[in-house]
Amino acid sequence: MPTSVQTTRLLGEQERLLNYLHGYGGLIVMQVLHIRGRLDAKSVRNGLNWLQRRYPMARAHVRYGGLVFRKYPPFVYRQPRFELEGTGKIALRVTENDWQQVLAEELRKPLPRGRTPRMRLTMVNDPEEELTHLLLSADHSSVDAQSCNLLARELLQHLADPAAMEAQEPRERGLPPPLEARLQRQSNNARSPYQAAIRLPKGKKERGRTATRVVKRAIAPEQLKRLKEAALENRTSLHGALAAAFLLAIRDKHGLSEMTCLSSVDMRRMCKPQIPAETFGCYLDILRTRHELAKDFWPLARDVSFRIISTLSRNREAASLLKLPDWEIYAREGLPTMVSGRRIDGLAITTAGSSGLEQDYGHLRLEDVTMAVSLDTFGPGVLVISCERLGGLDLSICYATRATCKQDIQDITGRALKHLAAHSIIEKADV
Repeated sequence: MPTSVQTTRLLGEQERLLNYLHGYGGLIVMQVLHIRGRLDAKSVRNGLNWLQRRYPMARAHVRYGGLVFRKYPPFVYRQPRFELEGTGKIALRVTENDWQQVLAEELRKPLPRGRTPRMRLTMVNDPEEELTHLLLSADHSSVDAQSCNLLARELLQHLADPAAMEAQEPRERGLPPPLEARLQRQSNNARSPYQAAIRLPKGKKERGRTATRVVKRAIAPEQLKRLKEAALENRTSLHGALAAAFLLAIRDKHGLSEMTCLSSVDMRRMCKPQIPAETFGCYLDILRTRHELAKDFWPLARDVSFRIISTLSRNREAASLLKLPDWEIYAREGLPTMVSGRRIDGLAITTAGSSGLEQDYGHLRLEDVTMAVSLDTFGPGVLVISCERLGGLDLSICYATRATCKQDIQDITGRALKHLAAHSIIEKADV
């Protein structure tokens, strides 16, 4: 018997938190596609309309219903729910301003309420460089890094061959379920005590209006291949190696003996039944792990990987940041967060896997990709977003100018890349 198509549903707990933060400019998701070749707004508009027909979450808005009372701040909020009926088109704006300035503006501007899709797109034309920059801005409650890459791939494919893509059937019929509906709750006796954040020391701030900035770096395909082989030989992962490199860079710069690290984890495969890899929505969790920094590179990388796996199996709910805070969290984190420029953990790592993006799409060429998450309202000291593309690794390192400056982030990034380069060779694991 066929199941009914879900056209409306309540937001899950993690979606509620992300949507709440979005209203204050927190954790806004951005992806920038840097494209060479003639591109007009009408073609982009047609591609966005097709994506909305193809994915329910791309045509969903958030409707706020009755009051919900809770015993922790915020004590009262209106119950949000995703709804398909009456949603407008994804907003498309065309400008010729500097794309980096537009990125900074978009990262501080939440999507409006009402029947607005939870994403918008800005098209920045650069006639001098013969480039077009497509800036996707989204509410994190409706997309994660995998969904951003999915949208980017299919939008570019539509721009290259609209007729072929229009002939495809919609991938999803109704709204996908929230993450909590597919995860088994862990027993209370498996939960561990709350782990408080360790922050970066206060540093030099940038002058001017506060903003989220991005430092862009890349690892070449040959080095990435060697790094992944060395990680496998040393019983860890690419995520563990990246985290170890930046943790050691922070140790070298600030002389810290320990640090907490936030890791974004794609939860689709952990759901029962599994959520398909190309389901459009937000299915991540953010886990906090604590690490002693008096270790060599590979032991620290293994420690990161082991603690993530152990946390997922034993106390994910206690270590997760994506939950509404209680009194303990307010007591432990409230004042330190405010006095540190609204910073939490010193480091956060998002390893988005392979983007699946190619270089050529018909007459268009994808020159580069930049990813960002707004950190000005709230966030870690350093956020590293990594994504594999064309055999190499794109790194987008985000920071908030209210807490640090470009020179310090470039210094930390440079030190981390030196650690990665020094260990992009096969080394025998310690026995």
